[in-house]
Amino acid sequence: MTDNKMTETTERLNNLGHLSAGVGHHVINAFSAIVSNAELLRMKTPMPLVVDPVSLADTIVRTALEAATVARRLIDYTRPVTSIDTDNRGQEPSVVALDRLAEDFVSDQLEYGPSGVDWITDLAPTPLIRGHSDQLRAMLGHLISNAYDAMPNDEGTVWLSTSTDTRGWVVLELRDSGQGMESETMVRAVEPFFSSKNGHLGVGLSIANGIWRRHRGTLSLRSQPGEGTVLRLCVEPYQG
Repeated sequence: MTDNKMTETTERLNNLGHLSAGVGHHVINAFSAIVSNAELLRMKTPMPLVVDPVSLADTIVRTALEAATVARRLIDYTRPVTSIDTDNRGQEPSVVALDRLAEDFVSDQLEYGPSGVDWITDLAPTPLIRGHSDQLRAMLGHLISNAYDAMPNDEGTVWLSTSTDTRGWVVLELRDSGQGMESETMVRAVEPFFSSKNGHLGVGLSIANGIWRRHRGTLSLRSQPGEGTVLRLCVEPYQG
């Protein structure tokens, strides 16, 4: 095993350790809530009027779904880095025009996203890439969710561009006008379950990075407090 491979494996095992601890903590809390509410529902004594059985059932369902979501994210993160030959439904990859996929994504955000966010786009035609369009849309969803979270009151500006670099690689760049990050935060930004915001799981960027790495792409970011964040994604074009 090469030194680079050993370093990558060690890093991945360390990340999995942090991820497993976070998942375990979240799932234990979720099951505790499920059990507590289920016990209230099965009580033989009449429940106080302030306890609504429907509300308890809703809490059970919502908590179970949240726990399932966390488990699915763990599965997504632990898939081999280069496993794009088939997805989790057995579907083969296809060729994807990233500029057109980004254009469709922006259209959806303009219709359904926060009304206080302005979009500025420069989506130049790019070579095709090989991958799964649904995974790439999910990746963009995680990235933009992070950008929205960085904007106070969901108000600000997002810049999205596609281009080709000097190597001929496809480049997608996403920039936001959010709060930005300290250097210490930026270094840990793609770690699973790391978040500087209370109430956030901190898995969005790590999942997006995992999806992009499975497409054999690279992700880099730069940020300054008060100056927003820039994400730059590069990938080799399809050579078929």
